[in-house]
Amino acid sequence: MGIHGLAKLIADQAPGAIKQQDIKNYFGRKIAIDASMCIYQFLIAVRQDGNVLQNEDGETTSHLMGMFYRTIRMLEHGIKPVYVFDGKPPQLKSAEVREQENIDKFTKRLVKVTKQHNDECKKLLTMMGVPYIEVRSRFTLFCFIFSC
Repeated sequence: MGIHGLAKLIADQAPGAIKQQDIKNYFGRKIAIDASMCIYQFLIAVRQDGNVLQNEDGETTSHLMGMFYRTIRMLEHGIKPVYVFDGKPPQLKSAEVREQENIDKFTKRLVKVTKQHNDECKKLLTMMGVPYIEVRSRFTLFCFIFSC
């Protein structure tokens, strides 16, 4: 879900803080990636004939295809991705989450990242040899980021 309007706020207050760079500039770097945001993005975007991708048993595979190809692209460019699975949003965001869910019901685009989606992506990343971490608290996440 992220912080609504964060990029605009940063651009307005600190114009030099956000820079668009070519992917080759990240060669050899470790990059922490919000796994839930990626999975959500793939469930929305990766479609065939307007429907999510599915295997022969009718199970959704859009998130796996997106995760696989994005990870491959980063690895090809020498990037060392580390996916961060950070669990449920903090209590302070619960009202915002409820409001977003109400909006989503009306737009009929309610897509939720489930535990199964997360588990399947963790299995895929393990099979690809790509590390991930599970963060139980924001403090742990900040410690991880600063240790990279």
